[in-house]
Amino acid sequence: MKNSMMKLLPNDELKINIRPDMEEYEVIKDAIKISVDQSNLTGSRLETNAYHAKVLTPDDAKKLLKLDIDVNLPDLPKTIIPYDHARKVIIKNHERILLINCACRSLKGDKACSPRNVCMLLGEPWVSFYMEHNADSYKKLITVEEALEIIDEQHKLGNVQSIFLKDVMGDRSYGLCNCCTCCCTALMGYNYAKVGNFAASGYVREVDSAKCKNCGTCVEYCHFHVPEMVDGKMVADNSKCMGCTVCVDKCPNGAITIKRDDPLRNEPLDVDVLVPKYMNQN
Repeated sequence: MKNSMMKLLPNDELKINIRPDMEEYEVIKDAIKISVDQSNLTGSRLETNAYHAKVLTPDDAKKLLKLDIDVNLPDLPKTIIPYDHARKVIIKNHERILLINCACRSLKGDKACSPRNVCMLLGEPWVSFYMEHNADSYKKLITVEEALEIIDEQHKLGNVQSIFLKDVMGDRSYGLCNCCTCCCTALMGYNYAKVGNFAASGYVREVDSAKCKNCGTCVEYCHFHVPEMVDGKMVADNSKCMGCTVCVDKCPNGAITIKRDDPLRNEPLDVDVLVPKYMNQN
């Protein structure tokens, strides 16, 4: 959809990273709305969208990578994965982790964030299939320790950890990504086209107003547009918070912490809790 809309812009210089906060967005705003409302209506609904992601805190992402058993968590409650499709977390032989180039960053070309090799395929058959059918693409088998280091590096850069699920991938998890708003097409779809493709981590930000200096750092780093500066003061809509914890570590004043969200709305994909609870039922 994005590439189709870009064709409506008057020159090539404008066809790079057009966002709603940019003046050039007005040129294609109506066309985007029509496209989203009509041709992309099915994909924007939780009930019918078949391409999903669950935001993970870095700690939950690491727990997933450090598991030393096959994981089979079918049909998790919708408070954890709130979709009708792709609600299973099944990772077999997950010690085989394949580091690959981010497809979104590759599509963006020279304007993309770096490094590009930040996405991971988890377990079989995804790893073997990719290695066999993508001979010319970057790929590297990495250890769990190397994967954990990448998570730390990407979190320090301010990127969001997400596990991706898709119906055509056997209704199960297949990849762990480190996403940035400027490159990730899934995040762009969520933020700007209101596509229902991201589930919250199960945590939410909490700000100590006594420590907050209204410096705007969290505005700069938030991938989900939770805080904004209004007349020099911080205003936040916590209902948008996905609990990625990027702002927690980026706040220079230590004003932001993370707390558990309402368990009736969002629960974490915490394998320390879920594996003993749900695998024993199967």
